[in-house]
Amino acid sequence: MNAEKILAVCSLLTLITAGIAAVLVVLNRRELKRIVRILGVCVFLMLVSGIYPYYFGDTYAMGLTLAESMCVMLLNSSPSEILAGFDRFDVPYIGVYKTVLLVLLIIAPLFTVGITLSFFSERFTRVLYRVRSQFSDTFLFSAINERTLCIAEDISNTRKKPVIVFALRISREDIDAETLARIKAIGAYIVNDDIVHIKHSLRHVRNYYLMDTDSGENLDAGLRIYQKYNAEYTDRVNMWLYTKNEISEVIFDHLYETFNVRLINEEALIARALVNDYPLYDSVKDGKLSVLLVGAGNIGLEILRTLIMCSCLGDDVQVDINVIDLNGERAKSVFEKTSPGLVEKWNIGFYSADIKSDGFTKILAGIMPTYIVLSLGNETLNIETALYIRRMYGVHDGLPRIHVLADHKNIEKHIIPNLCVSDWKYSTEHRRFESTPICSFDIKPFGSYEDTYKGLRIGATYRDSLAVAVNATNRGITTVDEQNTAEMLTDLYNQVCFYKDYSDAFAVSVPYKLWLLGLELVNDGQGDVSILNSLLQSNMDRLRKHENKRYEAFMRSKGWTQMMPEEVTDGQLSNKLMKKHARLDVQYTDILEKMTGRDFAKEDIRSIMNLPDIIRLANTLYGEKYSVKNIRK
Repeated sequence: MNAEKILAVCSLLTLITAGIAAVLVVLNRRELKRIVRILGVCVFLMLVSGIYPYYFGDTYAMGLTLAESMCVMLLNSSPSEILAGFDRFDVPYIGVYKTVLLVLLIIAPLFTVGITLSFFSERFTRVLYRVRSQFSDTFLFSAINERTLCIAEDISNTRKKPVIVFALRISREDIDAETLARIKAIGAYIVNDDIVHIKHSLRHVRNYYLMDTDSGENLDAGLRIYQKYNAEYTDRVNMWLYTKNEISEVIFDHLYETFNVRLINEEALIARALVNDYPLYDSVKDGKLSVLLVGAGNIGLEILRTLIMCSCLGDDVQVDINVIDLNGERAKSVFEKTSPGLVEKWNIGFYSADIKSDGFTKILAGIMPTYIVLSLGNETLNIETALYIRRMYGVHDGLPRIHVLADHKNIEKHIIPNLCVSDWKYSTEHRRFESTPICSFDIKPFGSYEDTYKGLRIGATYRDSLAVAVNATNRGITTVDEQNTAEMLTDLYNQVCFYKDYSDAFAVSVPYKLWLLGLELVNDGQGDVSILNSLLQSNMDRLRKHENKRYEAFMRSKGWTQMMPEEVTDGQLSNKLMKKHARLDVQYTDILEKMTGRDFAKEDIRSIMNLPDIIRLANTLYGEKYSVKNIRK
């Protein structure tokens, strides 16, 4: 075979390789690292086939010639010498061939560097992270999902150049393009490693977010992080652990937390945000609050527990709560097992009905709710059911508020604002149809990932500061000073899981206690709570009854039951192992006072009298001054 034929064959191979490269690049156009590797390999093959004719002689040892071509290319032989050698070929396209070869010789080193960097990008990422973490707080995530992305995006929007790291046991190629784009937009790093093994100093705060959908994986990582930092006694480590069971709560209630640990119960976060953003007392009509919950899955039952706790609105308000589920009996049985005594003591009605059947209509006909929550597990189904319920009860001054569970923020932004029935009439004057709105369905969305996880950081919300303040005032601390710093109070708050949950639940109830007095919290920058001081004493009996009932609802919702007086020994009013407490039901208070010699009424009053100190302390911790004012009519 003569040299010209070899040149033609190599030209054809180069064209075929270029075509294959173009196809592969198009197929992998969303993955830059893979594109670099594909082009690098194809350029290498094209260069070998391009140089091969230069070394082809009278020998037929094609393998040796190919090996020589590869070695010379890798050793970067003189490009001018190689190109000059092609002058001996007598073909019309030799100029084009030499031009292509020159381009390949120029870009080949660039792709060599690119391929090298792509294979070592993980190591470069770690080095860059280690350097930046020496000068800034770091936020580390153990999973990539909608929850963690919402948290990371909120951190990126509220902090200046934060160091955000996703540490997980998958490669970058396994992450979809949309997620990668969101991660790139916030400047986060992706490290293929166990989050516990990532090394860094504690010169700045390290925030761990263990937010995998598998609670067991989160707990395992959380315990390993706990063991890693337990001996440090540091205030520079914070940990959030997403959990869906009681195991994590029991474990971290046992461990003395030497750094900040938060257990994230998503259902409880959503439920408490609901009653905080859309208070039940706003739906009291003519002295009556009627709550309707449609959908009693895991999140529905958690919402029910919170609704019960916040429905303690005094003797002047008659409350009834009704629950509709596909299997109401099963929902009732699960609820009674997990929250014993609540169904009986609060007279909650459970009904079974398919929302698409006439049985649902018949049940609704016997209920006149003023506050409705839909948590059917499907956004579209929730909205469709809300439309039906609004039509069912009609439009009037006392129309019930309808709250639908919606995971996605775009539901609130784009769909719900347009849920309005209009009356269309043709205008002969303007020669077009004109509309007159006749009904807005007035649907309130809640529970989006963005809303739920926005501000999921220590002290990021006013309610969080209220909870820290509740815990502090219960321990006799009412001011922030050199000894009781904000950091110390936060650490104190984070040491015991039960007290964290209790303090947060109490913080949720603060606006409800103020409502009983005709008051509300207002962010006016003044921090004036003087009106509260004058009303507490005169309304103490009413507030004490409210708190006793709310406390019982909270404790029963956590699975606690009544310890009978005869079970009390040595003045111990609780049995944590059996989850029994003697002070759940107020009917036993007199007996317990005689047994223990304690005045529980005074103890309850002392707790309620802390309200002004709680608000003042929360104002200091949060950095904004809320005042207590009369409710604006």
